[in-house]
Amino acid sequence: MPGSVHLIPRSRLGWIPTHLRLAHEYSFFLHDEGARILVEYEGARAHNVTLNFRDDAQARKFNDIAEREDIVTAMRTCGFENEARRVVLNQTTMAMVSDSFHHIYEALRCLEKRKSIVALNLLRKPLTDSLLYLSWMLADEDDFYRNFLTNSPQGFKASIVKGRRIEILTGALARTEVEAVLEASFLDAALFSPTCDWGFQKLFQHAVHLITVERVEFRTTPESFNFIFKSHGDDDLYKLIYDILPHILLYFSHVILGLFEKIADPDQGGKSAFVARSIIGLYLVEGGDNEVDALRQLGPLTQVRCCGCTARLVMTAHNAARLVLTESFRCTKCRRTQPFPFSWIFD
Repeated sequence: MPGSVHLIPRSRLGWIPTHLRLAHEYSFFLHDEGARILVEYEGARAHNVTLNFRDDAQARKFNDIAEREDIVTAMRTCGFENEARRVVLNQTTMAMVSDSFHHIYEALRCLEKRKSIVALNLLRKPLTDSLLYLSWMLADEDDFYRNFLTNSPQGFKASIVKGRRIEILTGALARTEVEAVLEASFLDAALFSPTCDWGFQKLFQHAVHLITVERVEFRTTPESFNFIFKSHGDDDLYKLIYDILPHILLYFSHVILGLFEKIADPDQGGKSAFVARSIIGLYLVEGGDNEVDALRQLGPLTQVRCCGCTARLVMTAHNAARLVLTESFRCTKCRRTQPFPFSWIFD
């Protein structure tokens, strides 16, 4: 795995272990791209629903009910059931995604400051609560809406959803562009399994609670408190976090992309570029054979020449990560860094 590709200012990366900086920058790339799409949809009011009233009387009735009760009730009463459903789903998606990104952003910033326990607290809600409901919406919109309408909040209790996790994750993954990259069983183990030594669940439980005794998997060490005596200078938590966080955020970002497509069609060139950049980026973070595969996929770009010395682009792992995450590359001959419109290839 290459080191930093300068997506994030060097001054912010001092506390991130050198060999994990690309994983951190990749995680921020996924956050930033998702947040950018959210802002674009909000700016275009893509989540808004237009109603066509058949006459003035229906419009007056709608306004009267909306003023006395609420807009969704008015829509249903006036016969706009499909539109009411779309409003509920759109607003739920936008609000939950926005809330999740706030938590993820602050968590990543905390990791830059060695506040790893605070970061785990911030990641717990979006990754174990919000992501599961967003996945449910993508996997089976009809079932989610039916439960929301007739069985809320009881039908959304953790104890109920727990038994459907694999079903939900499998269904959602099948509706994304990363079905061949990730597996539902991996996502379930990484986020929810109490017996998974490399997963998040034990970390989340210890970050939230000073003492855990009910489950042997989470039991606090005798004469101690969870994480209280943990040195902020230790790198082991960072290794655990960044071994799986990039994969989870890849899934998260593609679930969001799938839900936004239900709201309004995205620019297809932009979508294709994000799919390629996010998948190739993960391969570079993983290293090994996947890094070799990523370099092979980017091989045709070695025809590009440096604007300064005209030397051809050498596809090192560093340049590959630069191209994918920052849309730039560094000439291996004259060392000049220059922009390259990687996303334009897909327009």
